[in-house]
Amino acid sequence: MKIKNSLQPKLTGGALVLAIATSVYGQTAAPADASKTATTPATDSSTAAVAAPKANSFVRLDGNDLIVGSLPPVTFHGFASQGFLDTTSYNYLAANTKGGSFQFNEFGLNASTSPFARTRISAQAFMFDVGNVGNYDIGLDYAVIDYNFADEIGIRAGRIRRPEGIYNSIQDIDLARTSVLLPQGMYDARWRDFSASVDGGSVYGNVGLGKVGSVSYEVYGGMINLSQQGGVAREVQNGLLNTGLSLSSVNDCPLVGGQIWWNTPMDGLRLGVALTEGFNFNIDEAGVLATGQPFPVNTVMLTRHSRLNVPTEHYSVEYVKDKWTFQGEAKFQTLIEKDTTSQNFPNFPAANSTSATHSDSTSVTWYAGAAYEVNHWFQTGAYYTEYYNDLSDLGGGGPKNYQRDLALSFRFDPKPWWIIKVEGHYLNGTALVRDDIHNPSESGNGWFMLALKTTVSF
Repeated sequence: MKIKNSLQPKLTGGALVLAIATSVYGQTAAPADASKTATTPATDSSTAAVAAPKANSFVRLDGNDLIVGSLPPVTFHGFASQGFLDTTSYNYLAANTKGGSFQFNEFGLNASTSPFARTRISAQAFMFDVGNVGNYDIGLDYAVIDYNFADEIGIRAGRIRRPEGIYNSIQDIDLARTSVLLPQGMYDARWRDFSASVDGGSVYGNVGLGKVGSVSYEVYGGMINLSQQGGVAREVQNGLLNTGLSLSSVNDCPLVGGQIWWNTPMDGLRLGVALTEGFNFNIDEAGVLATGQPFPVNTVMLTRHSRLNVPTEHYSVEYVKDKWTFQGEAKFQTLIEKDTTSQNFPNFPAANSTSATHSDSTSVTWYAGAAYEVNHWFQTGAYYTEYYNDLSDLGGGGPKNYQRDLALSFRFDPKPWWIIKVEGHYLNGTALVRDDIHNPSESGNGWFMLALKTTVSF
């Protein structure tokens, strides 16, 4: 976000994404200095007279920098977003979007410093609310120590952002895109606890390949921190509706992965592949079954414990030419059921048993889109995306198995620190609605959604 004041007029679409992505962990020196220059007040004689005592203060503010004595400055930035969603047929992302909902907002405050050469420390506190997910719980989005040995290799440790595809590591940065909502089958706004970060470390770098361009890479491993208020937990709970069962817990699980980008010799064109796998993802469910017998044996306890692996493949292509940005991505995610242990669970092959059922299923999603920067305060863009719950049953299974979305976006930047976005969607299918309580009946008819969002930052 620090590049906003200085670079925004010069960058478009994917180029801006690249700049922000590097600024998040401080790989690029230029944004820090440029932003500082942009936020420094004019140096006329009166300002200089006022500023002189501050320069001699032990603790002082210089733009976004907090300076204490001779220590390296700590740079602060923050943002606040408020959105509005209104749908014609289903309650989507929030519980009451059919009547219009303001349950769509984000807040973040981050700080960074470079205490030693080639070293950068950064962290961000973040809270959000999207329907029944988030609920304004303040969390640590990332907290990273980054050491860069050379362009070819660096290391990060702490709570690191997960690099996957074009937007995963910067999905909270509104400045980085034209649209209000990213394609939800690929970047679900409710799944931040699963997709945004891991507690662990990574190795990254950029290797020149001469006439065939360069390759940037990052490989990482760590633990995913799942929230009982998060999107994964809410989706599991939604699947247990009307069963008398409820979700007991979703446990943190280890995850490894890597992202490679080939920056081709064709200026503005890059191709990416990301592979990840989560191991031993545990889900515990419990409930009470009425037996019809008189008290005290009129009920029995039900439990089920499932253990899953979750491999993901993510493919990306991006081309930036002048004021145009073209993007396309595809993602395949498989749930591999390793084993399930149940006690008195209905419809399970054998009560009080453990089974290796291997009921794998693969979801698939893709999108293609384009954006154009008309001038420094107005951009427009569009994308089309499809999502299917089951790759082996494309087009089958009714509207709950698929969702198609055509989106048209308009972005206005009335001030360097203020963004307003307006977006219309035409959708078909309900696979990503995932809220059966507030959508008791679903059909294959098309429906519309209006999405508005405004963001301020400093």
